[in-house]
Amino acid sequence: MEFKLLRKIVFKVLLLAIIVFGFIELSYRVITAGCAKNAFTAALVDKHHYANSISTPKIVLVGGSNLAFGINSATLRERTGLPVVNMALLAPLGIHFILSDAAAYVKKGDIVIMSFEYNITVNGDIESQLYVADFTPEDGPFVTDTSGLTGKWKSRLLHRLHAPAKIETVFEKPSVDDPYSIYFRGAFTKEGDIVSQLNNYKGNVHDGNGPISTLPFRKQIESMNAFTKQFEDKGARVFFLYPTVAESFYQNATTAIYDLDKNFDKHLKARILSKPQQSVYADSSCFDTVFHLNGRARDIHTEKVASALLAIGI
Repeated sequence: MEFKLLRKIVFKVLLLAIIVFGFIELSYRVITAGCAKNAFTAALVDKHHYANSISTPKIVLVGGSNLAFGINSATLRERTGLPVVNMALLAPLGIHFILSDAAAYVKKGDIVIMSFEYNITVNGDIESQLYVADFTPEDGPFVTDTSGLTGKWKSRLLHRLHAPAKIETVFEKPSVDDPYSIYFRGAFTKEGDIVSQLNNYKGNVHDGNGPISTLPFRKQIESMNAFTKQFEDKGARVFFLYPTVAESFYQNATTAIYDLDKNFDKHLKARILSKPQQSVYADSSCFDTVFHLNGRARDIHTEKVASALLAIGI
């Protein structure tokens, strides 16, 4: 009798769990599908399509949002004569995820330019990666789970529980013409550059976090070197470009950046296009963070990158 009662209780608990988790999964999938038209991370779908649509050799820009904000790909194409795809999206995705995502689109003869923010990690933020993989499921294997099977299940469950917070994205109507819309799928040109900031409000950007004594580089170098070899084995040429940064950040981190540059110069396999100070811009030239340039500054930066590439005879 007690066994039958226990079995009935277990059955009801399992049934309730199935209903609860089924509701969570259904809600997550419905909300994610609704978010696709506006979600900032869904822009990677468009970048993939464009990368597949253009001919090789091409220039493939890969990195954090400093590249998304900092390059005018149309100008770079005109100056170099090569088609350009800007695959940069978010630094929190981490070096491994970003380069893994780009690897499928790198072909023989391509020029790959990597540019990562100074504070980027190799493994990145799992929630950011999952939010990208919602729209690019082929990137699912690149999510950097480091805490075992239990941690993997936990991160997926938390990701699904966070879905209701994104309902607002479903009903938004962002536009490049709207001076208050910045981070959304339609904020990019066909080449993959963010242009929503060009007519947007002007931020007051200044790095007030104080001196930075060290910056991470060892694991970053190892990861970039591994992918550099992978890309070069495909027949591509690989370069590294220091990230665009506000002068206030550079002044706070001058010693740390100097040390990092020495290590990059000694150990990085990719050819370095320029010195760190060549990517430093006045605080007034930045948009909403110390790594994001406004429109005029990105044009200046693009000219520098184009000149550097032409100088080495791409």
